[in-house]
Amino acid sequence: MTSSTAFRRSERLPVWLRRRIPLLGECTRIERTVREFDLRTICREALCPNRAECYSRGKATFIILGNVCTRRCRFCSVSKGVPQPPDGAEAARLARAVDRLGLRHVIVTSVTRDDLPDGGSGHYAGVISALKRIDPPPVVEVLVPDFAGKPGALDTVLEAGPDIFSHNIETIERLYSGMRAGADYRWSLKLLREAKRRSGEVMTKSAMLLGLGESLDEVIETLADLRRADCDFVAIGQYLRPGMAQTPVVGYIPPERFSWLEERAREMGFLEVTAGPLVRSSYQEIDLEIHRAANPR
Repeated sequence: MTSSTAFRRSERLPVWLRRRIPLLGECTRIERTVREFDLRTICREALCPNRAECYSRGKATFIILGNVCTRRCRFCSVSKGVPQPPDGAEAARLARAVDRLGLRHVIVTSVTRDDLPDGGSGHYAGVISALKRIDPPPVVEVLVPDFAGKPGALDTVLEAGPDIFSHNIETIERLYSGMRAGADYRWSLKLLREAKRRSGEVMTKSAMLLGLGESLDEVIETLADLRRADCDFVAIGQYLRPGMAQTPVVGYIPPERFSWLEERAREMGFLEVTAGPLVRSSYQEIDLEIHRAANPR
């Protein structure tokens, strides 16, 4: 397998991406609680292919700060436009829902809020603090936007004490301007690097989607950039077009190529790697105690 080979173009959905139709009962408990507490999950908002599987296992990734994003990434199905002001009661409702569900690992993400002076970092801090008051507190993982480089935003989030700080690189540097309007590849790397540098406890994580026109060389270079930013965990999955308004898939990557990339990423020094056609950033099961014991700071 040569690193110069580009991923091939294909229009048909390959067999390894076909999933069984989920049973309604698998999603009931999570869906009912999310509705009761007037919350949202990225699982539904972004049309994640793993939603039924994760819900049936008692997993969900909550989305805060509304469901309208101020950016227009070409691969994302979340609504774009002018968002509503942040909901001051959201943190308390989210903590109550997590306590009700008995979740031991909570993942919280958000839309990008370039309209807010702090990029939404203060809202993140409030949510983290509310979750940490649960007895016993769950592992709190936050998947944050880049906050547009707003001064103090990163410190605001880190001071609230998340266990895992995640920011998705999403794609290779060459495709950034076309796929991620308003984002910057180098700033994303800096955000991860600075999070690790400024916090003695937090572990960092990122993810990328393949099939957008990248070459294998470019994927390897992106993984190397993440390691140079001292990123601990990485997830690699296949881009699936959520709707006709999003960019088309350029190519479908076979499972064996993902396995090869997983091996290369582990050789680079990532503490944990999850790679596969249906992998998403919140798909990993991370045992923090094992990693902290094996990698003391």
